[in-house]
Amino acid sequence: MRRFSDESPMIHGGAARRPSEAVRLAHEADFRLGQLLVRPSLREASGAGCRVILEPRVMQVLVALARAKGSVVARDELVDACWGGRVVGEDAISRPIGRLRRLARTFPGSFEIETVARVGYRLSEVGATPLGAEREPDRPARFHAALAALLRRLGLH
Repeated sequence: MRRFSDESPMIHGGAARRPSEAVRLAHEADFRLGQLLVRPSLREASGAGCRVILEPRVMQVLVALARAKGSVVARDELVDACWGGRVVGEDAISRPIGRLRRLARTFPGSFEIETVARVGYRLSEVGATPLGAEREPDRPARFHAALAALLRRLGLH
């Protein structure tokens, strides 16, 4: 795993945005997490011939975590950034985190989300696999890649 570099695309307008600053998807720049291209304004994550559309709240949480460039984001910061500071239950935060972990499994080698007990969450970008050490993608990634190839062959993609 590696942390985000100082050249991270999470820097907007020359200054890093705080994780707790409101996430407005239409105004967020595209960025990469490993081999995954994340396009917040389209709510889209794509890589390896596969494209996934995320729910707005799930994308907001991903952007808030990515802004932190590998640092821990407290739960209250996520609530401020993604729910406008409204009071929300644990499930409201846990559900998007679970969906993002599922996304990370769909695109192996992109990112991981670590839970820091009683504090918050940390998104880590996963580094590239060294040559010769490639591993077989898990079933969902293989399925999506095969489906995308079939659709391209049929001229539907």
